[in-house]
Amino acid sequence: MRKIRTALLLLLAVCATFLAAGCAGKDEESAYKFYYLNLEENALAEEAWEPESEDTGAMADEMASALFEAPEDTEHMNLFPEEVKLQEYNLEDGTITLDFSSAYLSMDATREILVRAALVRSYIQIPGIEKVKVTVDGEPLKDASGAEIGALDADSFVENSGKEINAYQSASLTLYFSNRSGDKLVEENRSLYYSTSIPLERIVVEQLIKGPSEEGHAAVIPSETKILGVTTTDGICYVNLDKSFLDSSLSVQEEIPVYALVNSLVATCGVEAVQISVNGETKVTFRDDIQLSRLFHMDQSLIEEEGEDE
Repeated sequence: MRKIRTALLLLLAVCATFLAAGCAGKDEESAYKFYYLNLEENALAEEAWEPESEDTGAMADEMASALFEAPEDTEHMNLFPEEVKLQEYNLEDGTITLDFSSAYLSMDATREILVRAALVRSYIQIPGIEKVKVTVDGEPLKDASGAEIGALDADSFVENSGKEINAYQSASLTLYFSNRSGDKLVEENRSLYYSTSIPLERIVVEQLIKGPSEEGHAAVIPSETKILGVTTTDGICYVNLDKSFLDSSLSVQEEIPVYALVNSLVATCGVEAVQISVNGETKVTFRDDIQLSRLFHMDQSLIEEEGEDE
């Protein structure tokens, strides 16, 4: 039922128990987490989960059983309706594929997305598991448009920092990063699910700080930059960053970071303009001569045309 490619993977996974990407943030006293639905079926809640083994395959076995156990807290409920069954699972190259019975498709869209999020958050805690893929009767799970969803990882779901995880909604982001030369913006499209308690505008800024994922694209905002606030009023998005934003170590022209923010927010969120502040102050000069005190509108002239940088 399970396929683990090599014994070496198992050894490395055990050694990396608290260092693997899925385990980031756990300290020595914290337990693994398992996720249930609230009684309204519109949010996830967590309970501690203590596996008996540190072996990747054995932990995956334990998780498969835990999926269908009743929660200890009576205010929570099982992830799955009773008729849903896990038929088999396969672990290969860090991706676990979970194959469910056809009853999986009977769940409404809100519950199914929450279930998918819980599966990802639960399984990527296990050392050696980086992605989760859901199939139904051996067929890939598809979204409402008929496109295959594929394997999901920790970056596929963005949550708030509180214990309760609110309902998810999907988003297609149009982000702008720098080209190789640092003088033009290049478009990068990114799809993810995010908690409804987080403004989409904040998600855009977080993803820009996280950096590009496509080859040939370069960062536009220092990775250590902290978001102090993102709000939108009357079509104006107000972005407040800490002073790390002013770091000039990135090899891009001075207008690139500013308009990466502006163009991304306008393209994705439909805002009319963007006001950028640093530590709450707008009377700030970015680099040599860009005054942040004014409103910025989208500048398409900075977007590189296809093949321009080749």
